[in-house]
Amino acid sequence: MVKRVTFKPAAAHAWTLLWLLLAGWSLPASAGWFDDEPALVVTVNNAYIDVYTGPGRGYPVFHALENGEPITLLKSRAGWIKIATERGLEGWVKRDQMQYTLGPDGLAPDFVDEYRSDAVVGRFEVGAALGDFGGADSVGLSLGYRFTRNFTLEADYSQQAGRYSDSEVMALGLLHQPFPEWRVSPFLRIGGGTIKVSPSATLVDTEDREDPVLQASLGTYVYLSRRFFLRVEYRNHHLLTTRENNEEVSEWRVGFNAFF
Repeated sequence: MVKRVTFKPAAAHAWTLLWLLLAGWSLPASAGWFDDEPALVVTVNNAYIDVYTGPGRGYPVFHALENGEPITLLKSRAGWIKIATERGLEGWVKRDQMQYTLGPDGLAPDFVDEYRSDAVVGRFEVGAALGDFGGADSVGLSLGYRFTRNFTLEADYSQQAGRYSDSEVMALGLLHQPFPEWRVSPFLRIGGGTIKVSPSATLVDTEDREDPVLQASLGTYVYLSRRFFLRVEYRNHHLLTTRENNEEVSEWRVGFNAFF
C-alpha cells in the first residue's frame, strides 16, 4: 500500500485566509510617494490651484496656490495628491491639476503610476489564492521575483482536494505584464512543473502517479494599494501522462498578492 499525507482543505483554507488578513492589515491603504527617492518639488504654472482639506470632492477648499509658488508632493491617493507649501501648509490637490505645474526640468511632470511598475523592479512578490481545479477545491501559494517592469519569475505550489483524488502541483512560470502602470493590469503566464495525483479509492489498492504538466494562464492584477493587490486568474493545465491520451484541466483562482 502506498503511504501518503492526507490533504486537509479546511486547515489549508484557514491558513490562507489568515495570511490574507495579515497582509491586508500590514500594508498601507493608500499609496505613498517613492520611499527611496527624494520628495518631488514642482512649481504652480496656473493662475491658481485649489487645495482641499482631504482627498475628495466632499472636503472644502481652504487655500489657493498661486502662480509661481513651489510645492512639495508628499503622497498620492486615488486621484489626489497631498502637497506641502514652503510655509508649511499641507492639503490635497486633484491629481489632474498637476498638469498645471512644472517640474525641475521646466516641463509638466508625467504622473504615470510608476509605483506599480518601476518601483517594484527587484522586489519579491508573495501570494495566496483559492480556486476551482476541474471541480476540486484548490489552494495555492506563490513566490515571484520582478526582474524587469514587465516580467516576473514565479514559483507556485498548490493542493487540490477532489471527490475521487487529491493532487499537488509544483511549477515554475514566467509572467508577462504588458501594462504594469494600469490599476487593472492584465497578464499572461506560461510555466511547467509536475503534478502528483493521489487517488482516494478505498476498496482497491491504488498507486499515486506523478506526471509533467504545462501551464498557460490569463489573468489580471487589481491594485488596492501601492504593493497590495487582488489577483484573478484562469489557468489551463496540460498533463503529459503515460497513458494514450494526455489530459487537460482548467482552473479558476482568486487571491491576494503583495510586494516586499
